[in-house]
Amino acid sequence: AIGSTKNPTPTPAAWKDLPRRLLTVTIGVPSIILLLRNPITSYLFFQGAHLLCLIEWRALLPPSENSNGNHVSNNGNGPAKDDIYVAKNTSKAKGNIAQAFLTKIFTDETANASPLSKWMFYTFCLFSFLVTILPTSLLPLEFMSYAIAVRLLPHLPSFQSSNHHHHHHHPITTTTDFYINIQHYQFGLLYLSIGFHFILRISQVGGPNHVGNLLFIVWMSDTGALVLGRLMKKRRNHSVEEEGEIDHDGNRNGIFMVFLKSISPGKTLPGLLGAIITGPICALIYPITLPSSTEYPPKEQCDGDREDVIFFSILALQLRKYFYNPLSQKILLGVLLSIAGIVGDLAESTVKRLSRKKDSGRLLPGHGGVVDRFDSLFVAGVFYYYFVFA
Repeated sequence: AIGSTKNPTPTPAAWKDLPRRLLTVTIGVPSIILLLRNPITSYLFFQGAHLLCLIEWRALLPPSENSNGNHVSNNGNGPAKDDIYVAKNTSKAKGNIAQAFLTKIFTDETANASPLSKWMFYTFCLFSFLVTILPTSLLPLEFMSYAIAVRLLPHLPSFQSSNHHHHHHHPITTTTDFYINIQHYQFGLLYLSIGFHFILRISQVGGPNHVGNLLFIVWMSDTGALVLGRLMKKRRNHSVEEEGEIDHDGNRNGIFMVFLKSISPGKTLPGLLGAIITGPICALIYPITLPSSTEYPPKEQCDGDREDVIFFSILALQLRKYFYNPLSQKILLGVLLSIAGIVGDLAESTVKRLSRKKDSGRLLPGHGGVVDRFDSLFVAGVFYYYFVFA
């Protein structure tokens, strides 16, 4: 318990990260607004965030176990690090988190990783950037190409010899690690890369107004979940301490909360409700007019043949017919993006849970890493694109 039940601390530990969060928001929000105003800087901003997410994604590889049952890093070179920023304390540039981050990723990890592990990461990065620049209609072909490439990669003669040498010096189950790498990077391509593909599409088709609408609704929905979740948790814990009772979330809230807590112990039902309530409110506040037409959009907006997106187009049109009123459309969009944001956040939480890490990084004080900041957008961006433009 934090503090005494009779004399609770004036500043709850749950809010100790608030100053850092506010500092990041104070610097970040004006910077993002300026970058989104120009198509070139907007594109560079999202691709830069994409690159940082790829770097963090590599660090989120689940640790493997050697023959003695000890956890080792997935490149097979010693104990698994619980935090990729452990280099911060050993780097010459102490206190410089960004430099320690880059040093750890580009020096330590790359130097110690096996050649196959390196090239799997490089292949993942290459195909991930291709996902963001190719037309949506070509994505199935690219996914098939990537799946075949990563399967054929370890059969190249150079990797066969290096993997044999690597296995001789590091007694780990290299076959298991190989499939862990494949699963991790394939999910990254479907989750992270597809997310950036549609965020960039929204930026290109809709301009700063629409991409700003997406960011505002989703990130404010995250904020609503955080604030309401922490307030209700504090109130509940205080009442439990006064009554001397034990609170059993799983027993009281049923299977859903057991499922939720198994993914992320910090998630609460009030937090989810806070997100779903905040999303529609922010959608109504944002000054933008959504398309209310029940006709198909111009073919160039469909990014390829109309048949490729016909299902999503029909679904979006049916929703527009039912919610023809502009206010109803905004409310519906806010609810959809809030739920999609929750799903995206839970998906990243499963990855962090497997990798035994609390955050994807520490590049954004109070918020974690770049993946932590964009996770809700990856799924929400897909919903926004098809709801508004399809």
